[in-house]
Amino acid sequence: MRARNPLYVMAKPPPEVQAQIAALPRNDPARGPDLLHVTLISLYDLHYAPPEWLPATIAALDGFAAAPFPLAFDRIENRKAVTLRTRDPLAEARAFQKALVNHLLREKAPIVDGTTPEPHITINYRGDRLNAQKIPPIGWTVDEIILTESIVGKTTHVEHGRWPLRDVAG
Repeated sequence: MRARNPLYVMAKPPPEVQAQIAALPRNDPARGPDLLHVTLISLYDLHYAPPEWLPATIAALDGFAAAPFPLAFDRIENRKAVTLRTRDPLAEARAFQKALVNHLLREKAPIVDGTTPEPHITINYRGDRLNAQKIPPIGWTVDEIILTESIVGKTTHVEHGRWPLRDVAG
């Protein structure tokens, strides 16, 4: 089955960081900067999901608490697509992803895919066959997560909710 409406939890860079990324020569100018994002977890395809899954996912996210975390990328790499990446282990982002997965599992939220990709930002889905290159770091502090449905083939994101991240007393 081909994905049609995959649902993700993602982080989007703020407008000033979107502008920095959009100005990169290897960025695809045909895609709007508002589509730039980091996928934190892939959940399931809404097209094939039972209707109760989305409200269950939203309810689970309503109960999630986590602290903001930094993200920064200092390399452009061409794999299947052109992406912003780093060799830094991004420990805080990876710990956040793990906490999010554990929370969703505890809340019995529907997760079919459940992959937590290495944090990156795709800046050109076509690839450009150029070598990897170092760039001055581009980053921000992730202070909210967004439940987003991607409409495959339409270059469109549909937002299903936003949750602020706050320092958690622990």
